[in-house]
Amino acid sequence: MSKCPVMALLSHRQGWSLAVLLTVFPLVCASDNTNDSPPSTFYTCASEVRVSFFATDENNHPVSEIGKDDFAVVDNDEVIRNFRSLARSNETSLDVVILLDASGSMKSRFQQTMRDAASLVSSAELADAHITVIRFAGLAPDVLCSGDCRTTAAQEKLLASEPSGATPLYDALEYTAALISRQQAPEARRLLLLYSDGDDTVSKTAPRDALDSVVASGALLYAININRSENSSGDAVLEQLARATGGRAFSINNGSVPILQSILQDLRASYIVSYQLPSHRAGFHSLRILPKHNLNLRFHCRRGYFYGEKD
Repeated sequence: MSKCPVMALLSHRQGWSLAVLLTVFPLVCASDNTNDSPPSTFYTCASEVRVSFFATDENNHPVSEIGKDDFAVVDNDEVIRNFRSLARSNETSLDVVILLDASGSMKSRFQQTMRDAASLVSSAELADAHITVIRFAGLAPDVLCSGDCRTTAAQEKLLASEPSGATPLYDALEYTAALISRQQAPEARRLLLLYSDGDDTVSKTAPRDALDSVVASGALLYAININRSENSSGDAVLEQLARATGGRAFSINNGSVPILQSILQDLRASYIVSYQLPSHRAGFHSLRILPKHNLNLRFHCRRGYFYGEKD
């Protein structure tokens, strides 16, 4: 058992960060969903809580202007009325990892997926980003390029990929999370763009372990469902993966350029609110952000945090 003193240890990265906190895993909270599965959790010791979030309206569009009177934070059952600060996240560099399902089940839509990925890599919006592309199928993920993904050779390699083998989705997520943790730049906001149908057929890694690994990496995961049919079986899986990190899920039918624009809009609409830790009770503190006036607003943030002792 370890103990930690009551002191301000929570911190956040400026820039694209949606709150990268010391040993804190960012999760999603939504005011209109009470049936989510138990969230991934994190442990921390601090006298101040910093929560990063963005809000979306009734049309699922990010809201650019949020004031202190627009929302309330509920920490466990205590409503927080006095915020220490509310500020926008500043924009800095991006570290983007594109994770592509290259298994045999993708055959009918694989080439279009590769073209969409190539379009993202070469987009002007990501011109200054560090980009890594990883494909997964069979027994091990394969890094197609890292840092040089805009070169002709890398683009040709990407478009020449062929689907085959089983689908190790959770193994690939754990592998990618470890890679992100190793190569992260201090000022960069880490994004993981997952192209998948949400199905897994061969992974040794448990779903919860894979999810915790991604959350621990500090990456914001956006899932792009490459199954073009509505209400596919993987929808819930991809939604849960994205929401657990503070991201969102999209359908490939939306198109690669609009999806990228939506992601960047989320980041640019991000805020960080801080407040005094309301209780020093050890254990899990649930966390929600609720609209005060405009009930159509939905706030995206981490779901809670552990404070105090951890066995």
